[in-house]
Amino acid sequence: MTVKDRDHQLGVFIQGRLRFIRHHCEKKGLDPERSLAAIAAEARRGAGSADRVEFLDKRVFGSGILPTSAVPDWVDKVFLEAMTRVLDSGSGRLFTTTSKQPCISFEAGRFNAQQQAETDYKSLYTGKAPTDWLRTTFPILYRSCYGPDAAKDLRVEQLAPSRFRVSMANRRLEKASQADCSTVIGYVFGSLEKLGAPRPLVTHPECCVAPGATCERCVFEVSWG
Repeated sequence: MTVKDRDHQLGVFIQGRLRFIRHHCEKKGLDPERSLAAIAAEARRGAGSADRVEFLDKRVFGSGILPTSAVPDWVDKVFLEAMTRVLDSGSGRLFTTTSKQPCISFEAGRFNAQQQAETDYKSLYTGKAPTDWLRTTFPILYRSCYGPDAAKDLRVEQLAPSRFRVSMANRRLEKASQADCSTVIGYVFGSLEKLGAPRPLVTHPECCVAPGATCERCVFEVSWG
């Protein structure tokens, strides 16, 4: 399988999910290697074809992922859903619509944001106020994760000094899912925490990829203070 032009820089986010698995397992007293093996098996079942299974084995669960790796969207979708199902521990909460009710995919996004703020994307966080980060930095990170075509549809609106509405046309994206929306909630929440925003709150009142949804865009309400 070759990397297509439509693929984009998901390597840093996949690496972050792998680190999150180890972090979560150590925190919960689980065996990281056993959990990763279960996630890999679940991802293979959900991959859908032999060439995709080969890609997962070589590039995700092998040693082929670099921070700069361009990766197809389906990889993140399959991996995220497998990780969520395995680490969920039967709570039944595979996604969330608010930072007040964390779930595995939310925590994965939160973890990635806080790790990347100190490593791969440190320069994009240093010296930034929460308002500046949302207006200028979040679109850069969104483009890196979702690609330039998706970034054209991203809207970041400031409604008040510490209140924003972020919306995106997720329905047409291959990686779109309620679990992925939960990682967005977690990523924005974790970033605001890292930037020192007091009492951040991120909610997802409209999800265009939820079953039966009629809205055209996913909407995230962001506030703090």
